[in-house]
Amino acid sequence: RIVNPFARRLDWLRRSNNGREKGMRFGIFLTVRWHQDWTQEQSLLEALERIELADQVGLDVWLGEHHFSRHGLLSGLFSFAGSAIAKTKRARIGMAVLVLPFHNPIRVAEEAGMLDILSGGRLDLGVGSGYQRQEFEGLGVDLEESRERFRESLDVIVKAWTEEELTFHGKYTDVEGVAVVPKPIQVPHPPLFIAVSTSPETVEYAASRAIPVMVGGPTAALGKAPEVIGLWRRKMEEFGHKHAHIDPPVNMNIHVAPTVEEAERDAVGREDFSTRILAQIGSPVDKDGRLPKGYEAWANRQKDRELASVPGRAGSMALRGSPNVVVERLKEVQELGIDHVFGYFGYPGLSHKKRMQSIELFASEVMPHLRQPVGQPAQH
Repeated sequence: RIVNPFARRLDWLRRSNNGREKGMRFGIFLTVRWHQDWTQEQSLLEALERIELADQVGLDVWLGEHHFSRHGLLSGLFSFAGSAIAKTKRARIGMAVLVLPFHNPIRVAEEAGMLDILSGGRLDLGVGSGYQRQEFEGLGVDLEESRERFRESLDVIVKAWTEEELTFHGKYTDVEGVAVVPKPIQVPHPPLFIAVSTSPETVEYAASRAIPVMVGGPTAALGKAPEVIGLWRRKMEEFGHKHAHIDPPVNMNIHVAPTVEEAERDAVGREDFSTRILAQIGSPVDKDGRLPKGYEAWANRQKDRELASVPGRAGSMALRGSPNVVVERLKEVQELGIDHVFGYFGYPGLSHKKRMQSIELFASEVMPHLRQPVGQPAQH
């Protein structure tokens, strides 16, 4: 039995990164946003084509779970991840994120174990507690229990992966001597990440478990990601965990076109697609305007989204422009202490050809200027 799997995991990470060249790492991010001019089938199949291209050019793949809106079609995240694994050879396939309160944690451990084996040990598991009240209500899960469910689920999943038989007596999971199979092949288990916005409580919890944070959305777009990562590093120090070798991933919007002018034209009328949708459904606030416990940091979330989507806003961390412009922006990002970036490429409603071109230009004319290790686990 593994007494402290989180500490063992950090030892494994230090060994796996021993002697590796330091450099930026990049990935593509998909929730498969469903634009009104596309069918669901077209959106999903074209997303798989972008994943194939990402694998060929050295990008990792991150997939995000959502339900009941055009913000994302990946309600069946495990099945889509399986398709992504089948179409790739070297890209790491990550969840960004799997919403743990929506799932039985034992089933998560089983599904993730299966995906890790089928991918040859290429699975990363980013997890979160969720935030969209309409998703919780649609799935019949009490949003007031989300934080509690999340933390218990994480404990269950790690024990299921690292112990021969699972015994767990908690509030939501109560089992004795269950043999959870298949086990993942990564030792001691697939790398974990915890999604955060700006909540100090979540950052501290992640650090207490020696788990890297994953930063995205308005937090990154408004330039607050370095602050969040800095707080996580300070907390890692307080808990006695080494962290210099770990590069927490940051989600940013990415679009590369042959010229700055074309990149700006491509964004017009498209870059606020998700902001407009999330204005209606992207909040934990109830009908009386009340935030549940643990979601206090979400009080100004929609205002932050709207501010982050303002074209040309000063301080924006969006990576949009010609290859030369994006290279310079990424160097600025790296100077802020961010070495792991993943993001949407293009915008909903933009042609598939242009979105593929964006990936190709990024790989051929941006990535060579920023050293990127390929073919190994990322610096988690």
